[in-house]
Amino acid sequence: MYRLYGVLMVVLLASCNTDRPADFSSTNAFYFWQTDMANFEWNDSTFHAFQINKLYIRFFDIDWSESANAAVPVSPLNGLYYYPRNIPGAVPVVFITNETFKHLTKEQSVELARQTKRKLMRRLQDFLTYADFQNDDDWWEHNPYTIKSNLDELKKHDSIFYANLQKIKEIQFDCDWTGSTRENYFAFLEEMKKLFPDQAITSTIRLYQYKYPKEAGVPPVKRGMLMCYNAGDVKDVKTVNSIFDKEEIMKYLDASPYPLPLDYALPTFEWALLYREGKLTNILSATDLRENYASNIGAPDGDRTTVKILADFVYGYTHNSIYIRKGDEIRFEQADLEEVQELASWLAVHKNNPDAILSLYHLNTYDFQHHSKEIKAIFDSF
Repeated sequence: MYRLYGVLMVVLLASCNTDRPADFSSTNAFYFWQTDMANFEWNDSTFHAFQINKLYIRFFDIDWSESANAAVPVSPLNGLYYYPRNIPGAVPVVFITNETFKHLTKEQSVELARQTKRKLMRRLQDFLTYADFQNDDDWWEHNPYTIKSNLDELKKHDSIFYANLQKIKEIQFDCDWTGSTRENYFAFLEEMKKLFPDQAITSTIRLYQYKYPKEAGVPPVKRGMLMCYNAGDVKDVKTVNSIFDKEEIMKYLDASPYPLPLDYALPTFEWALLYREGKLTNILSATDLRENYASNIGAPDGDRTTVKILADFVYGYTHNSIYIRKGDEIRFEQADLEEVQELASWLAVHKNNPDAILSLYHLNTYDFQHHSKEIKAIFDSF
């Protein structure tokens, strides 16, 4: 009952705000980083109360395959037809591992951009078709699987797709590049700008990339997204919270002005880190562990959020399931949302771009059920 009351209050407060002008343009955004769009209830009233008009959507990852000796796309986003039409600002995001660029030359990085464009265009063709026509009476006529194989119909389909493609204003690439890989990654971005001349190419900026631009380099893009989290050492079993430590993050933000206009991303998510013999082995869903495997997990160790595994069990129900052993350790982590709000207030004053967007990472049902008031406070503080 309390949770329902909290959600209703958020909706009421948002709907009663009469101070907003008619052409109000929200600076509120979310990252959608799940593997299936069906995993979120897009008609959620709390979600709509936040007036989200921009979503950064991870379409797929690119990683280096030792067996193939090549960069390969992995973890594609499924359920594209669930995307709601009433959120106009869809930004496709592609995550590329730094390991990928370690294995490539500058010329190969340019070729990877061309391969990535082809993959992205195939995914966008499905996404834009479904997103534009999923509720229209003539959706079936525009479904590419029903279009007849004659030249006129193919031209009709292509014209619809390219008209819809103009609705995509931005494409973002997410890479934890370093000084040794920046030349390859930046060559990739330069080629992407040529391949998508009608879209703004943007890049995420990690905290150390922000603080040390001479060493890391500044990506050749119009705009960056500063990721204000993950400053701690996730691999260290003794770390208290690797997601968000405000004091540690402020050490990075105390830097010279960055030469790109920035947007800002803050964390609201939680995760569970699995350690075996002091070494990080997997990142798991904290919610899934609590709801489905609580009997196998011990109580927290003092003030820490680390627990011991009480009995062997298998986490998951697929061929990718993880065998967890008795004696393994799991550290549950989540950002202190009050501190996240404080940082949002600080960024509101110190942002280097008057049109900056605040995006929260990442969109999920659990946060709306348990932290709707805190999320609203974070958005309002910015």
